[in-house]
Order: sequence, then C-alpha cells, then structure tokens
Amino acid sequence: MDNVPKGDIKILMGDMNTKLGGDNTRRELTMGREALGEMNDNSELFSDFCAFNDLVIGGSVFKHKEIHKTTWISPDGNTKNKMDFISFSRKWRRSLLDTRSGRGADVGSDHYLVQGTFKVKLKASRIAGDRPQCKFDTRLLKDTTTKDTFTATVRAKQETLRDITEESCVEDHWNSLKVIFN
Repeated sequence: MDNVPKGDIKILMGDMNTKLGGDNTRRELTMGREALGEMNDNSELFSDFCAFNDLVIGGSVFKHKEIHKTTWISPDGNTKNKMDFISFSRKWRRSLLDTRSGRGADVGSDHYLVQGTFKVKLKASRIAGDRPQCKFDTRLLKDTTTKDTFTATVRAKQETLRDITEESCVEDHWNSLKVIFN
C-alpha cells in the first residue's frame, strides 16, 4: 500500500478470514456498525491495517438483511460469517454506494461473491502539450478604430494565402489560417 500514489483510489478486497462484529468503538472512521458476528484476532489486525492505510471497510457500513451480509456458510449450515470484504480509500468513501454478498453467482468456492457499487466522478485530464483554447474578446470589435485595425491586419495576412496554389493540401490551408488568427 505504501507504493500506491496518494491521488489513486485504493481498493482492497478479498477473503480476509476475519469476523468484524457490530462493535466499532474507537474504530468509527474505519468501520461501521453493520458487520456480522463477533470480533476475533484477525479482526483487530485487519481493522488496524485499514486504519493505518486510511481505508473504510465497506461490508460494515451498509445496512442489509443477514442473508445479504453472509459471505460464508459452514457445510452443516449452522454457522454464518462475513469474512470477505471490500475496503475503500476513506477520501473516496462517498463514491462507495453499496456492498453486499451475491448469493446467485457460481464462483466455484464455498464463499459467496461480494459485490460493490461505486460511483466515481473524475475530472478530465489535459493531454500533455495540449494548450487550452484561446478565447477572443469580440466586444473590442464594437470600437470602430479597433475594428478597422483588425480588418486591415486580416486582409494583409490574407494576401499571403493567395500565394497558395490549388494543388496544396488542406493541411497547408489550415496552417495558414491559424497563422492569420494567432
């Protein structure tokens, strides 16, 4: 977890072999009260690991019926536990909408599948070298002297375009137009 950049979303999921229980005293930032069963030694280790790495244990936050919390049932059917979890970066906690066990999926295991629902809003990043579009202040053209100066400059630069022959490609025309307006 130390090698993950700070801006990245950390998601830790899998069979943690732990039972968290509903008591989250002194662990409110890491887990909720909706876990199943009693805490064991692994629970303390897992909870401390999540607290140290700023993770929220998703399976303990959302209220569900017991059937949707259970991720493992013993072969005799008497013991039910939640041992599989999805943990999520605390910074992105609001992006985690739900976690529950999916009982219908056949995954070839004695554990039920854990499902998580996320909704992440990301900002579009700029491509390196891509400069923002320049905006033209067209209000300045209302002034007649500025308008006349602009018109004269564009006409002078258009004279250079007349030198381009019909055989030149579209790219040459485009580059010439960019030169005029920059």
